[in-house]
Amino acid sequence: HADMMHLIFNMIGLVIFGEKVFVNTKSSVWQSPYAMLLIYLGSGICGASGLVGLSHFFDAQWRGRMHKNRHAVTCSNWLCEKVGLNWMTHSAADIYTHLFHADEAIALMHFKFVRRIGASGAVYGVIGARLYTSSFSIWHCTMSILEVLFLIGDISREFSMSSINLSSLVEGLFHGDGIDHTCHAIGLLSGVIISAAVQIVARRRSQNSCQNEQRQNQRIER
Repeated sequence: HADMMHLIFNMIGLVIFGEKVFVNTKSSVWQSPYAMLLIYLGSGICGASGLVGLSHFFDAQWRGRMHKNRHAVTCSNWLCEKVGLNWMTHSAADIYTHLFHADEAIALMHFKFVRRIGASGAVYGVIGARLYTSSFSIWHCTMSILEVLFLIGDISREFSMSSINLSSLVEGLFHGDGIDHTCHAIGLLSGVIISAAVQIVARRRSQNSCQNEQRQNQRIER
């Protein structure tokens, strides 16, 4: 965590949403500590892995820009290659790209090498679990109007401020609030996906329990 306030807010979110997902439920699978660890740690890991993937994606965008500028000044004549003209024009194109797109170069370097705080991505995974269970789980209660309004505003903000290309990366670095909204968004989506997997296990466990009860009842009747 970045500081004590960051820790406190994360703990508040974890208690509020985690209680409704892992405590106030009739499913033994969802009450299991393994389910909580899977969603919490899985979302945090997926959030960090997603940022690594985005780093490669932004790198590819930057290399594509440099390749485009190089291609624009490339001479296809054999004499150009002979005298090394293309080497000079390519170097000039690289200098031009770094000078006139310096903000994107700085934003990319910052995104790749800045110190990350991944705890919030894990907490947003629990929020994603709350979204999923309130909509698709028969063992969980639905969200209140206050929860719905809060999550609509918060999730909309997180996705709208997430970085999806070099331009949004620049906007987030120079005009953002210093919060890694992209990690939050990836953690949220990861929580939803992992919760779907946990729900499948819970449903199968419930079906097996019902079948065992029916067999026992049949044996008693006999």
